[in-house]
Amino acid sequence: INAEYGKQWYQRRVRGVLNYYTNYYYKSNLSVHMPADIEAKIQDEREKGRQTWDHPISFILAAVGSAVGLGNVWRFPYLVSKFGGAPFLIPYFLVLFLVGMPILGMELSIGTFFQAGDADAFGSMNPRLRGIGVASVFAGYAITFYYCIILTWAAVYFVESFQATANIPWVIDSEAHFTNISMDTHPDDFEGTFNWKVFVALIVIWVLIFLCIFKGTKSTGWVVKFTVPLPLLILVVLIIRAAFLEGSGEGLKEYLIKWDADTLSDPTIWSEAIGQVFFSLGVCMGVMTTYSSHNKKAKTNVPMCEKAISLSDTGIALLGGFAVYEMLGYMQNKCEVAARLVSSELVTAELAKCDYYNTKSMGLAFIAYPEGISTLEAPQFWGILFFGCLIMLGIDSAFSLVEVMATFMKDCWIGLKYRPSNWLVALICCVVGFLAGMLYVFDSGMVMLDIVDRYINMWGMILVGLLECFAVGWVYKIDNQYEKVGRRSVLIYNIGFFIALLVGSLLGILLPLGDNGLAGDAAVGVGLAVFIAIWLTAAAIAVITSPATEISVLSKIWTITGWHGADELRIKANNCVRDTEKDGKWAPGTFASEIEALVRHDCFAITFGFLIKYFSCALLFVITLINIKNDIVTPYSDYPADLLAVGQMIFVFMVFLVLLIGIFPRVMYDPSHSGKTDTMASSSGCLPPRKLTSPSPLRHRESQYHPKSKQLCRGAESKMYMYIC
Repeated sequence: INAEYGKQWYQRRVRGVLNYYTNYYYKSNLSVHMPADIEAKIQDEREKGRQTWDHPISFILAAVGSAVGLGNVWRFPYLVSKFGGAPFLIPYFLVLFLVGMPILGMELSIGTFFQAGDADAFGSMNPRLRGIGVASVFAGYAITFYYCIILTWAAVYFVESFQATANIPWVIDSEAHFTNISMDTHPDDFEGTFNWKVFVALIVIWVLIFLCIFKGTKSTGWVVKFTVPLPLLILVVLIIRAAFLEGSGEGLKEYLIKWDADTLSDPTIWSEAIGQVFFSLGVCMGVMTTYSSHNKKAKTNVPMCEKAISLSDTGIALLGGFAVYEMLGYMQNKCEVAARLVSSELVTAELAKCDYYNTKSMGLAFIAYPEGISTLEAPQFWGILFFGCLIMLGIDSAFSLVEVMATFMKDCWIGLKYRPSNWLVALICCVVGFLAGMLYVFDSGMVMLDIVDRYINMWGMILVGLLECFAVGWVYKIDNQYEKVGRRSVLIYNIGFFIALLVGSLLGILLPLGDNGLAGDAAVGVGLAVFIAIWLTAAAIAVITSPATEISVLSKIWTITGWHGADELRIKANNCVRDTEKDGKWAPGTFASEIEALVRHDCFAITFGFLIKYFSCALLFVITLINIKNDIVTPYSDYPADLLAVGQMIFVFMVFLVLLIGIFPRVMYDPSHSGKTDTMASSSGCLPPRKLTSPSPLRHRESQYHPKSKQLCRGAESKMYMYIC
């Protein structure tokens, strides 16, 4: 018994220590990048000690379940209507293919090949980048606080659907009932009223979330096999039923055929499209990195996973729009027919009340759609289907965000040191989330939800996306650039690019302001010209001042301007789908290899790196400045400044996390150790063992490996420990 336990105990310690000593390495040596041989060993050992999905399809279902949520049913159709119908699809699909999918592929690659959650993965690139992962984890966790409130509304509607038709509140008056449930109150009328129905439903939702994640990937993988395909089937049933309703065709025309090209000139449409893509795909929240970290590196086709997740999410969003707009068309037609039956003098006034297509935001799911199904036969049945569908769509997204925080807690030095059980970490996350969600149970909840959602999605997510692109495109593998062309040349180019981007963006945004400002197109032209001029100047200076003489000018230009961090992820991802023994390893930089990557659907093409380092990074930077300018000029929804300050402080706190860890990276490491290399090497090769309360053979076995005894470090088995030390 002792011998077998000792073997298992030792294997566990190897995996734990490699993770633990990653912290020690960075605490003593805050260099840009860990040596490749040590990094490879740590990633391999992380994979051995990490829970994995029971089947690749479980990962796809979990990722799709996280991506597909309530926003696919009401937020996407609402934005389509808000921005003139089909024109919104132009920026949406451009953002999806040029920004959303590359960032999704980047996060899947980071999680798969670093075998860690967001914070630990970016910390492995550079300890000063760990704050990016921490900010994304915080933002995703904060989203669950109000996201679960929306689920409670759906749960209340779901339970109410089991009553007799005459007693169902949303059948009697859907608008009044939603106002009562959500307690949608003007800020001037806040009285501190508490909603007991929502409070009870909130408890139920958080209990369900705990049951979904308390065993890690084992429980999650089982749950998503039901909660992902079942809502899709329900949506198809709802679409087929609504297709037979009179006026549904007019609703579909309003959805996809209506055309208002003037909305394309509104800068807000682009920031809304980015916010919808990020929120819908689940990127920049740590979810995709966390889920993919449980993949097996050698068996994961990352490019295909990226396409499957993003296209499934978009397809379900379009399906949700079909279901909603068919019902809106039916209700609009029903209202117009009733209006024409009144006297001719009142027809115009009655028709003006028929305005279902302009129903805002969550009103589509909780006012317009319930009103529509209340006119059908057996509204209870359709209510159970629809609100059950909403709950299943939302619960996947909710527990995935909580799982991100749980993974962060287990991957940080505290989790590695004390090794808490999965259920305990899940319980802590759920209890804290429930207590924070209590903020939205009062009559101020709806307003706070709107404000927090605005600043996390429109500001926070875009900032995290920008920083992730900066980390992979501009920092990861920068050591290789230093070695080839010199540190000074690389820094001249990198700093020059961002100065050019900042100056050009500010000119394009600020020149149109004021009575004597330039026209919008002229200002954009001036900003673009200044950006290109400064950028090219910085590039020329960097190439000329480079001390490298043994490489050609073209090689020097590529080394300075290339996307080497993204290419490192490409190499790993593209080689997973190749028979390396037969075809050899894939490597970028040659015409044949890049053509192969371009034509194969299961590889990342050369555009992957360009879109991450340049296009996405620049676009998200400009959108961030535009959002700041818009909120300064026109406060969001004319809410009082003290309420807006709550959302703004959340964004400021995310920036604070990034800056704090970037400036003082040692705050993320175990403070009980000095971090000096000689101290680490001489201390021990293992973690402090857990204390057992009763005598047993196992306790005796652990005592042999106590750090103070140093027995483990004297044996031949300690070579890997000492190497890491």
